Amino acid sequence: MATSAQLREQIAAGRWDGPLAALYGTAPQELARQRARYCAALEQFELYFGPGRQVQVYSAPGRAELGGNHTDHQHGYGLAAAVTLDLVAVAARNTDGYVRVKSRGFNKLDVIDLATAEPQEGESTHSASLIRGIAEGFRTAGKAIGGFDAYTASDVLRGSGLSSSAAFEIGMACIWNGEYACGLDAQALAGICQYAENTYFGKPSGQLDQLASAVGGVIFADFADPAAPQVEKIHADGLLPPGMTLCVTDTRGSHSELTGEFAAIRQEMEAVAACLGGKVLGQVPETDFWAALPRLRTACGDRAVLRAIHYYEENARTLAQRRALLEKRFADFAALVLESGRASFALCQNVYCATDVRHQGLSVALALSQSILHTVLDTVPTIMEEVLYNVCDNAVKYNRRGGEVFVRLKDGEDAVRVNVRDTGIGIPKEDQERIFERFYRVDKSHSKEIGGTGLGLSIVKHGVKTLNGRLWLNSEPGQGTEILMEFPKHHMEKEAAE
Repeated sequence: MATSAQLREQIAAGRWDGPLAALYGTAPQELARQRARYCAALEQFELYFGPGRQVQVYSAPGRAELGGNHTDHQHGYGLAAAVTLDLVAVAARNTDGYVRVKSRGFNKLDVIDLATAEPQEGESTHSASLIRGIAEGFRTAGKAIGGFDAYTASDVLRGSGLSSSAAFEIGMACIWNGEYACGLDAQALAGICQYAENTYFGKPSGQLDQLASAVGGVIFADFADPAAPQVEKIHADGLLPPGMTLCVTDTRGSHSELTGEFAAIRQEMEAVAACLGGKVLGQVPETDFWAALPRLRTACGDRAVLRAIHYYEENARTLAQRRALLEKRFADFAALVLESGRASFALCQNVYCATDVRHQGLSVALALSQSILHTVLDTVPTIMEEVLYNVCDNAVKYNRRGGEVFVRLKDGEDAVRVNVRDTGIGIPKEDQERIFERFYRVDKSHSKEIGGTGLGLSIVKHGVKTLNGRLWLNSEPGQGTEILMEFPKHHMEKEAAE
């Protein structure tokens, strides 16, 4: 244990760079940002709770839901990944039986009297209710806990689908688990946080968000027994292609007004299940659902039916996503993610308030993000086509009569190599460094005969660079030319998906 000032000195001196690198990566600028962030959190703790106290620092990540949207509470499957955007908490035990939490960006200081265990009127949907509920969860698990003071700084964007609430919940649970040596494992902490969210906060969610934040990495969960979900941590080096980045849209919105809408999803799914003799859809065979469709439309309404369809499709899709990841078929996995998002929008209808048609900011943000990403990603096949066309066109134009062109594709572990070799006139060594310049021509008389702009190989050079590839050539005058190109595997997988 150390005081806040001592920890600040250690972090500023780089003595925490190992743990920080494990959480956030080794990029020097990111390590510098995290050092400053942690030091600022320690300073803010001192500002609110006084200097000289023995403190500990905790981290709880946000999560990206990869598959299993609103399937966990129906005893289905879930697939999620922790992200490097996290909540950092500086905490110290106290002896007065109160929890005091100040969160960056929020004016209010949460003060919870642990002597009052039951949910309080007017407290639901607020962070204080989560803290009180988590405390009760620890007591129910037979753990003796007490008060603490904490300052939190969260980089988990609100309204972006990264579950800032789960990061906050797990952060609070980790503080109690660490400060009072409770010894609970990650799944137990996730269960306590779900209990607090369901019972005290008033949101009837499943447990996937809390599990992803508590366990970390990429996880697959089977909620057939929600009291003891089967969790498989499938995260490993090479699971995701190198260079892949999760694009997150900061909508600057909030899901708080959607709590009632989220509750309705679960209620409607379970109303369908009840009509078919089950408590949740995970207990109802899909064939029984389709056979009863006309009756269900009358009894439960069309939105409930659409949401049940979403459950069955999404549950099967989540299994397919898991298989695709484990088999390193990332293009197939990405296509399933896109399909899941569209189904959630159309069938589950979980990103807008049905009673406020004029304000659907999250929907607009999603549509805009998808449009922008498609504009960027759809250029990949176009650029690739231009590159290959111009290389092959050049090999034909500058060949001899009766000559040949050979195209070879080699699929490597991390990259794909394309070789285009001709039996043409070749390129003198003194011209090889300039051959990819705009308008540069080796044999101007031959160029006049065959036409062309002198831009072909320049287009190739810039296209390969745009696709993060490498380009080089081998050539001998009178023997022909070989152009070699190498592209990172994830670009080629995107090409295959198109």
